[in-house]
Amino acid sequence: MESSNLKKYENKLFVSSLIRDVVLDKISVEQALLLFPQDSNDVNIKCVFDALVHREADEDLRLKIEGYKEIQDEFLLNLADILKDNLSLPKNIVEEYLKFHQDNLIPDNSKNFKNVLNKLKRNINF
Repeated sequence: MESSNLKKYENKLFVSSLIRDVVLDKISVEQALLLFPQDSNDVNIKCVFDALVHREADEDLRLKIEGYKEIQDEFLLNLADILKDNLSLPKNIVEEYLKFHQDNLIPDNSKNFKNVLNKLKRNINF
């Protein structure tokens, strides 16, 4: 059990660093998503994955709407802080992501990730 909790915390720390690297433009969203842990049992990881997919899909909004980019990046950094502190995301955030993304968007290694990402972007920007 302790080993499982340690792995969950390591995953949270890793995802937190991925989010920071994306916001600081050190890596692309696509690169971060490719590096994401395949932990489909942790709703926190799932929701943060979904949030990053939204960041990629919202590219046009980030350019067109004043302040959108800053608010979205600040939100992602807040999620990163929560994960870094080994906390769970607030219930309202989890519920909101689950309302729109009940399925696990994290692809398994057997799928072509680029195709999965393009499909997700189309679905989000319907």
